[in-house]
Amino acid sequence: MKILSIIRKDLRTILSDKKALAIILVMPLILMSILGFALKGAFGNDWEQSKIEISIVKQYDIQKANQRIHDALNKGILSQGIGAEGVSDLTKASKRINPETIFFHDFLDSESVSGVLHYRVESEDTARERMRRGEISAILYLPEHYYYDMKVNLLTPFRNKTEIGIVTNPNDMIGSQVALAVMKSYTDTVSSMIIGKNVLIETSMAYDAGNGDYAGMESVMDEIMKSLESIRVELDDRTLEGRKPVTSTNYYAAAMLTMFILFAASHGGRMLLEEKDHVTWDRMMMAGTSKLGIMTGKFLSVFLIAFLQMAAMILFSRFALQVDWGEGIPVILICFAAAFAVAGVGVTVAAVTFRAGNYNMANIFQTLIIQSMALLGGSFFPIDIMPEIFQKLSVLSLNGIALKAYLKIIMGYGFESVAGYVAALLCIGAAFAGLAVFIMRERRGYIDGKHIKTPVVKA
Repeated sequence: MKILSIIRKDLRTILSDKKALAIILVMPLILMSILGFALKGAFGNDWEQSKIEISIVKQYDIQKANQRIHDALNKGILSQGIGAEGVSDLTKASKRINPETIFFHDFLDSESVSGVLHYRVESEDTARERMRRGEISAILYLPEHYYYDMKVNLLTPFRNKTEIGIVTNPNDMIGSQVALAVMKSYTDTVSSMIIGKNVLIETSMAYDAGNGDYAGMESVMDEIMKSLESIRVELDDRTLEGRKPVTSTNYYAAAMLTMFILFAASHGGRMLLEEKDHVTWDRMMMAGTSKLGIMTGKFLSVFLIAFLQMAAMILFSRFALQVDWGEGIPVILICFAAAFAVAGVGVTVAAVTFRAGNYNMANIFQTLIIQSMALLGGSFFPIDIMPEIFQKLSVLSLNGIALKAYLKIIMGYGFESVAGYVAALLCIGAAFAGLAVFIMRERRGYIDGKHIKTPVVKA
């Protein structure tokens, strides 16, 4: 009964504290709503097959490039060793082969690619301004010598290095990756066609001693263009059978839930010292409540606060944000285990704060430790996109363990897949609860955490 009285008093206190309610309940509901909708671009399954917007910056001059090709074929290095007939064949082919047409018309404007990408050719300043405003996913740079180098590669056995520069939008991971994948398909196809063309020329030279080697170049180029047109870029968002994708709304509902239950531990971390400051600690001790009984009451208070907090956030996200949390029983078990772990951490913080005789530890936990755990646990950003060192350290985060468990259930996995996470949370709660009891044990020479000197009586 004494423990129940402690729990009722603590619940009445926190429910009447508007500031505490704002931190542990109102803030997470607002943040999960804002982040869920604002960061849709960071989750592939939120992308509804809309076209990726990119800008293309052309840094070459076509007239200068064509003149350079003409000079090279007639009196430059390209004309050496191929004879007058070869020069004539290449000159004819050069008039038909246009790297710009191949890239824009045959590739980007093809039915497959145009269904995924929409591009605009514009100046670098305009492109960068559009990226700054978040209107595009990437900027493609066709460098100064792109047109000339591509003609050399397509017409002759020579290979000039060509690079298409790409600057991606860090705030649009999916669009950026799609743009990169599409451009890689282009460069890989062109490269393989050029290699095949060179093999054809070399074979022809070996058997024909250099006569008519370039007569069929136009046909070869036609085949290259057909190959480019046949490139298929299809983005099919699939999930494993029986598994559901995690949307941004799903993710941040779980992320904010697991982060803000840590504030329940922060609130619980002040409870014991507040009892002492309000002289209720001494009254409870005089009424016969043991120190272990008081700590048990505080443990259960934090547990109930965290559990009710999670229940409120789950119900809100389910009906207001349409978040499907998955099977009910596994979700309840995860909530129980997470609340148990938070309660253990909360009473440990409370014990350290009580022994210290000030609220510094509770303040450090709220301002530093919670933020660190939230970062490592993936409450701010998905762990998969963070540096490898952060991914390894995520196992140290209580909220990270709970978040992984919730996401598994949201994706459609059964309880057996999260049993390890639940067990880990229960072990964390038990370990911290035991640590709290150890910290609060009676120690010789200490009264309520303050060291006193034992008087020495001389005979």
